Amino acid sequence: MRKKLKLDDSVVDEEKETHNAMAKWFISGELNPNFMKSPSFTRLMSFMEPKYPPTVSKVQNEILEIYEECKEKAKCFFKGFEGQLTLSYEWMILGNGWARNYVKGPVLLEDFVCLTAHFVDDNWKMRKWILGYTTTTDQNIPMDDGYYVYPFKNAAQDFEIDNKVSTLLLPNSEGFDDETLDPFRKWIEERGKNQFNPRVLLLYCCSDLFRLMVDDVFSELSSSLLEDVRMLVGWGRCSSTNWNVTLFHLQQAVDMKAEDAFSKDEIYDDYDKPSDEDWIKIETYCKLTGCIYKVAKVLFEGEYSTSNVFFHLLAELKLMLNQELADADDDYFLGKAKQILERFDKYWNSMFLVLAIASVLDPRFKTKYLEFYCSKKAVNVEGSKAETVLDYLRNLFARYAASEICQKPICPAEYLKFEGTLRELQESELDSYLKEPVMEWNKDFKALEWWKEESQKYPILSRVARDILSISISRAASYDAYVADRREPPEFVVSMKANVANAMMCSKKWLRLL
Repeated sequence: MRKKLKLDDSVVDEEKETHNAMAKWFISGELNPNFMKSPSFTRLMSFMEPKYPPTVSKVQNEILEIYEECKEKAKCFFKGFEGQLTLSYEWMILGNGWARNYVKGPVLLEDFVCLTAHFVDDNWKMRKWILGYTTTTDQNIPMDDGYYVYPFKNAAQDFEIDNKVSTLLLPNSEGFDDETLDPFRKWIEERGKNQFNPRVLLLYCCSDLFRLMVDDVFSELSSSLLEDVRMLVGWGRCSSTNWNVTLFHLQQAVDMKAEDAFSKDEIYDDYDKPSDEDWIKIETYCKLTGCIYKVAKVLFEGEYSTSNVFFHLLAELKLMLNQELADADDDYFLGKAKQILERFDKYWNSMFLVLAIASVLDPRFKTKYLEFYCSKKAVNVEGSKAETVLDYLRNLFARYAASEICQKPICPAEYLKFEGTLRELQESELDSYLKEPVMEWNKDFKALEWWKEESQKYPILSRVARDILSISISRAASYDAYVADRREPPEFVVSMKANVANAMMCSKKWLRLL
């Protein structure tokens, strides 16, 4: 009897391991477990003849168990983590266009709130962990918290990171402002101080800004006008197109018009063509959106952009847009240029301090670009002066130097003691860093790698740099940075139960912890 029980336990363990492996495969591959019901998967299983054929319910249970195990590991990691975190908020909605047509199975969930933690780990690697992927209808929100505060507060409590959250990255939409988020700030402040002042910084997503600026101009282009252009240039389906793709095709039309292609080639005789007024709208879109794209391409295509590169690139965008405004010879263009500059300036003024500090912590710039920018115009906005930025950075450095965390340096204690003795007789790390010459320009420069290598030379300032450079300025990158509307959730999650969808989206980056 005892031997039979041992055999039964062995069978159960082996079957569980099979389903566990299958669950990890579905998580890492972003596949809906209901895929196992498909004829192709059934056919595959019939050829493989597995000893323990997987079932949807058992794989889903394993996914939930993996999530709970990973979550405990993540909480343990955060407990020992000595850096600061940025929490980003994104509301994703399934649209009514082509994306819905690709959903396999019934649509059970149409919108999600994605809350993500951004941080730089002790190996100086940028990390992006989803802490919650919940439906807006699945949240029991306490009356005292409010709709916008609850996701942040819930994540901070659930993962016990209330003493590590220094920044919130928010959508560029009404509702996410100082007044709305003030209850969360006060709640965080009650749980202790960090080195930042204010305790929690409110920042806004750069890719969101670009999307809204582009839409300020795009909204004037009618669907019939876009259809006419589509026929002229052989453009595919117009709906659900990223704005960089729209720019490419409209610029193609403008270039063809400049070459008089539509008059020279009789193939276009039967096509409807834009009116002179419509051409002005198209050309306005191409000029202004073209300026935005030049900067977006550098920021969002290629490797992840850390916060140190945004200041000079956005300053260049501001310069380009102002130049377009100065050269404007048409009332329509003038109005649109003023409209998007007004939106940009509001963002620039709210983000200036953090972006400028991050720029100073780039050894290719230090204070040089900041001083150059401020010298080129009379800056009257509070927080927009070079000395204001440096004062904040000096105070931030002093708070880090006085904190307990800097008594546990990343570099060897013997080196810190030796270096500290020398600097007591000379100058602070910050002063020493700022006095040294700037690095020669290198577009492939990696700020995190440089600070990792210099962390022994600047044991305290490198901690400041790590926390500042970890601040995410944009939620989206690559293809997602160009969406014309809100991002949509992946098609595989909308036909799953809410708890399984959350478990899969969170666990993907956590699997490495197991």
